[in-house]
Amino acid sequence: MKLFATCFTLLALSGIAYGIQCFVCNSKIDSACADEFQDDSPALIEAFLQECELPNNETQAFCRKAKMHFTQVPDGEVRVMRDCGFKRREIYDCYQKRSEDYFVDVCQCDADRCNGSPSLTFSLAPVLALSLPLFARFL
Repeated sequence: MKLFATCFTLLALSGIAYGIQCFVCNSKIDSACADEFQDDSPALIEAFLQECELPNNETQAFCRKAKMHFTQVPDGEVRVMRDCGFKRREIYDCYQKRSEDYFVDVCQCDADRCNGSPSLTFSLAPVLALSLPLFARFL
């Protein structure tokens, strides 16, 4: 019984100690963080990959990528921010925030280095797939 308790305790502690590695950068500060991001580049891994450290009251970290589109800027500036997250938005892995001056496409994921992918962006494909039956009635 003591052996079982010891093994269970060690297994539980190893699970608590595990952290997720995410890219942490902002394209406003470093253009290498933009959507042309090469997540397998040794230089970018060295520069931007970090172990997410949990704040005291949080239990799980995740990776996040936010793509900000500024609508009030003449050139329509776009920024990409990659970071660790701790308060997860439930239901959707990707969602959009809007304001008069900008909108932000945010995606969250749970694997090491998952926010390095250029394809990790908000997609309208699920919305279109769900609304297809509605549009089919009008055809």
